[in-house]
Amino acid sequence: MPRVVTSYHSIIESMKTANGCLYLSKNNKRISQLEETAKKKGIKIEKITPAEMDKMSGADGHKGAVFVEKPSAGPASGSDKGAALRYKDLKEFIAAREGDNQLLVLLLDGITDPHNLGAILRSADQFSVDLVLLPANRSVGINATVAKVSVGAHAWVPTIQVNNAARALEALKDAGFWIYGADMGGSTAAATDLTGKTCIVMGSEGKGISRLLKEKCDTMVSIPMNGHVDSLNVSVAAGILMYEVVRQRG
Repeated sequence: MPRVVTSYHSIIESMKTANGCLYLSKNNKRISQLEETAKKKGIKIEKITPAEMDKMSGADGHKGAVFVEKPSAGPASGSDKGAALRYKDLKEFIAAREGDNQLLVLLLDGITDPHNLGAILRSADQFSVDLVLLPANRSVGINATVAKVSVGAHAWVPTIQVNNAARALEALKDAGFWIYGADMGGSTAAATDLTGKTCIVMGSEGKGISRLLKEKCDTMVSIPMNGHVDSLNVSVAAGILMYEVVRQRG
């Protein structure tokens, strides 16, 4: 399904890694930079009216530019350093990365706030997460708000939407992954071996990880806290756990 991207930085990053069409309704310095980038990448450009762009961008709004992204499977083309990887499904990811013994996958269960997802993807890009799994139900997908909050990281982090999260965890287990659920009652992440093929399951702030997915986890991990509030924001917690994985790998 095509993604609609509206913020300047997100459009720039999206055009580096995906095919699509750049729609423009204004003329200014930033719009000219977007147009120049699109021409270099061979991306189609269409000029439309502000009213047409209002309709296209919806509630997310725009600043005179919208990129309708049409991701394709496989590595992105072009000369950009560190071309983005895309996988059509989990089966393809497992087959493509079979020989890698150090992998990090995130499964986000019940994350419905696009700001949280955008922040998680931004951290996932910085910590070189190999794949983010997004359940099709009860979870937000990648939309214009997510792209904007991630500051374009959505275009670089491989993501796959799965219809059955429990089955996805079983497939990862069969491929040699250890599944760790983020939970306040778990062992501390620093005292847990997070090397090798690792999948971390993050739940929603209100309900945490669903019962079914908890049952699929090998163990639970936690972050030591000494504050006065109950828990960390899920995007902050995800960032800390991603860092811990990278730290342990040296």
